[in-house]
Amino acid sequence: MNAFKPQKELQKIIQRYVSGTATADEIIFVEKYYQYLDKNADILDQLDAEEIAKMATDNFSAINAKINVDQKRKTIRLYQYGAAAAILLIVFGLTFAFFHQTRPLLKPEFVTQKSLDVLPGKDKAVLTLADGSKVVLDEHTAANISEKDGLKISKTKEGQLVYAVLNQSNLKSGSTIAYNTIQTPKGGQYQVILPDGTKVWLNAASSLRYPEVFSGNERSVELMGEAYFEVAKNKAQPFHVKSHQQDVEVLGTHFNINSYLDNNTIKTTLLEGRVRISNGQSVKILKPGEQAIAEVSGNGVRLATDVDTDDETAWKNGLFQFNNADLKSILKQLERWYDVQIDYRSIPNKKYNGMVPRKAKLSEVLKMLEKTGNIRFEIGQGKKLTVLPEK
Repeated sequence: MNAFKPQKELQKIIQRYVSGTATADEIIFVEKYYQYLDKNADILDQLDAEEIAKMATDNFSAINAKINVDQKRKTIRLYQYGAAAAILLIVFGLTFAFFHQTRPLLKPEFVTQKSLDVLPGKDKAVLTLADGSKVVLDEHTAANISEKDGLKISKTKEGQLVYAVLNQSNLKSGSTIAYNTIQTPKGGQYQVILPDGTKVWLNAASSLRYPEVFSGNERSVELMGEAYFEVAKNKAQPFHVKSHQQDVEVLGTHFNINSYLDNNTIKTTLLEGRVRISNGQSVKILKPGEQAIAEVSGNGVRLATDVDTDDETAWKNGLFQFNNADLKSILKQLERWYDVQIDYRSIPNKKYNGMVPRKAKLSEVLKMLEKTGNIRFEIGQGKKLTVLPEK
């Protein structure tokens, strides 16, 4: 089957639409595209993968050619009004058109549910302060968490934990460094703004340990799991991220680190700037668009130069995005985000390309996977997800 040529362009448009950064042209395009797919849903259900790809490609080109936006026209920006359900419908309509397997599309079976559906994760975490006290971070947490010794810790409505130095002279000094730890559970994510202004997005089932105030000749944090960093520049105080046996040194840059132990590798993907990766066995200098892959066992670091950075950071933008991804790796992401139990002993060897919003219910994501191949899932009691045998 020929590749769906506009796929990458569609993915980028959807990413911008979901994140609220789409242009007026792109907003109109998405709405027109969905209207077309919605009107032709019955036809699409009867077509095979090649026919769907051709229809989607032809329609993409036709709609794109017709768009002539009057900048004074008032466009309904669904995402500004919090219409999450409408956004999901649009994104799913688009996704259906180009979400396909690398093997032929077969007649799908739908998800079998024995219990209630599983809702997606949300902004939640637990903050452990230097004195050992714990603060649950969710929509009910008070805005002001702590304010003492010249340092203020607060929580925003947008799901951010913010450290702010109010008075440099009042900060505690001495050899003892006070550390905080923020930990997200399965089904949780959170953003932290550190005292130096560095922004960190923490994915599900991850933790970040860091000092309340950076002092000395370097800034150092410890990561388990996955996080995206936008490091504040400070040449006099390099920033270090330690994860397992790996150390990432930066001056000011944007990068993603995936260090889940069950992946057996630590992937560091650079989007902007320059970083130095070392794990005791070897050292690599990354340029934007490159990825360092280190074995958890510590056996060296290899470099990948043909990396799609959008795939690696899609989670931060509210998306699951797959580029020839195997089913097992996809299910691991679903396991962390939906906090489900998965039996990996009978996972078929299938690979997928496509995109699904992380705001979707689990059944909606599974239906997408089912529509792209001869595979079925079952959600059972205790949030157990089973891959059923192929017929």
